[in-house]
Amino acid sequence: MAKNEKEEGEEGKAEEGDGAPKKKLPIKLVGALVGVVGLGAALAMMAIPSGPKEIPRYIGPFFHDLVDEAVVTNTKDDHFKRFIKYKPQVEFFAYDAEYLTARMGDSLYMAWLNDSFTGLASNKRLDEIFEGANRERFAQVIRHAVEPVLFPVHIGTSDSPLDLDPESGIRPGDSYRLSTFRGSFWNHTLTIDADAKTLIVDEGNPTTFSGDELDLKVQTPSGEFVYLDVTSMTPDFSGTVQIGVKGRIRQVFLTNMMAQ
Repeated sequence: MAKNEKEEGEEGKAEEGDGAPKKKLPIKLVGALVGVVGLGAALAMMAIPSGPKEIPRYIGPFFHDLVDEAVVTNTKDDHFKRFIKYKPQVEFFAYDAEYLTARMGDSLYMAWLNDSFTGLASNKRLDEIFEGANRERFAQVIRHAVEPVLFPVHIGTSDSPLDLDPESGIRPGDSYRLSTFRGSFWNHTLTIDADAKTLIVDEGNPTTFSGDELDLKVQTPSGEFVYLDVTSMTPDFSGTVQIGVKGRIRQVFLTNMMAQ
């Protein structure tokens, strides 16, 4: 009798012991499900594309004195014996606040800038510059003349806008001063195909070249154009580089303006 009770007791303990893991099983399943869900979420996050690369934008506005000494220009009055004197200042936007300061270090910058003022007033009379809204119109004439000097077209990663791009070997052409393209640098691309010998700005029509062009005229989709020198192009280069200007003038101010 005691033996039977003992056996029954041992069987009861065995049943209780067998039941304990069974109670823990749902907990393990839940943990496993959480692990699967977590892994799925991690994989999902890895699968989500990071999206397009953020395009740099102009910052500003900033102010810059174009010249240290006032510009002096003769006018048509009294057989060109009269003249005006003024110091132009520009309000501008750029990717870098110090961009124009760096431009002043370019050996050709001041020569190009001074030349851009030539003739701006020599075909005008004083009243065509000073009276009414003419002063503002004259400021816009100056803006149109100097903006390509301050913000010329850059190609690729060259330090100076007139240097060749170290990757593609392309540089501005001989007629770079006549380029009308004013697109922002980080918004536009130049696609080069060395095998097909074509250049394309953005999604425009391809311009073919032979490789000896010092002044190749390439048109953009908007109808503007840029002159390029392809004579030093990397022979097997096929790819895309950035192209465009690195700032824009918003306003020209004519300070210390006087006539004599």
